[in-house]
Amino acid sequence: MDKPKVVIEYAKLSSELLDLFDNTFPTGVIGKTVRYPNSKGEIVTAVRLETESTSYLVKLSTRAKEILTDEDLDALIRSSTKSKGAEEEEEAEEEAEEETEDDPRKASTDDED
Repeated sequence: MDKPKVVIEYAKLSSELLDLFDNTFPTGVIGKTVRYPNSKGEIVTAVRLETESTSYLVKLSTRAKEILTDEDLDALIRSSTKSKGAEEEEEAEEEAEEETEDDPRKASTDDED
């Protein structure tokens, strides 16, 4: 049997759910958010919170939306949906670029002509 799914505002969480929220996201929710359109067509930002009996979608407050711009949220969503292989590939590319910058022998020689 599937768990009931509940959409709830962060401000309306019970003290028990607030404790669970804090334990689930001890370093914050950045990179763990989801976005979806509500019935009015507005984009809602939320995080998933699971208990043994219920699956919650906790809507973030307007204050959180003011702090994070749409571009920030889009970047967070893109980074949270990347595959592990894509992340490892991107990290390897960044490391290779750093090595090239640090080692003048590996740097481009465009100005030597």
